[in-house]
Amino acid sequence: MYRITAHTRIVALDLETTGLSAERDRIVEFAAVCWENGAETGHFQTLVHPGMPIPPAAIAVHGITDGMVRDKPSAGEVLPAFLDFCRQADFLVAHNAPFDMRFLRAECQRQGLPELTVTSIDTCSLSRRLLPGAPNYRLDTLTTVHGLGLRQAHRALEDARDCLALFLLCLQRQSSMPHTTAPATDGREEFHLVRTALESGVTLMIEYQDGRGRVTRREIRPLWTDGIAVEAFCLLRNETRLFSLERIRKISVAGI
Repeated sequence: MYRITAHTRIVALDLETTGLSAERDRIVEFAAVCWENGAETGHFQTLVHPGMPIPPAAIAVHGITDGMVRDKPSAGEVLPAFLDFCRQADFLVAHNAPFDMRFLRAECQRQGLPELTVTSIDTCSLSRRLLPGAPNYRLDTLTTVHGLGLRQAHRALEDARDCLALFLLCLQRQSSMPHTTAPATDGREEFHLVRTALESGVTLMIEYQDGRGRVTRREIRPLWTDGIAVEAFCLLRNETRLFSLERIRKISVAGI
């Protein structure tokens, strides 16, 4: 899995938003916690004005209202400091990381800022591997099932701390399993080609087996990976999708 030492710096982050679309919706709260040497060493949290009304459905989830953000800074004012906080990490951790990373990428593009290049880890997919048997893999369910503390769910700072606690529990579980001291994808062609594509911006051609056993050939542009799955823009479907590395049957650089 992941090599973590006493000096590894982990930043767990969480965003609250006006909705589910990174293109149409906006961030209303940034939060992150930094962990090193067995303890939390710092945190970042702020509400931001999204520049649009917060829909009732979103308020029902996180409880953040228009009145709470009326006098808050814009995301553009907050984003540089948030990115600096996250860049101190060796790993970024988030629950359903593709969601948060999509919103961060979209906001970076709107503000003309360079995107984060720190490796991100999705505790949702990680916990499915290492903590089987939960009724579902929502963050609040996992923290309750595993006794990680009951905090104010669906506010960003509390969720970031819960995410960090969940990640540390996953590390404990993987350390008790044989042959898991290194990332499970070390040495796998799929992982190394995805990392190369992320660094160079090239597209990949894959043969992918879906949950029904059907194999399709498709060209993808990787956006993010945690070593278990890869989020990529699929040129076949013309949309961003999440692919399990274990289901990739063949992979190559497109055009080669």
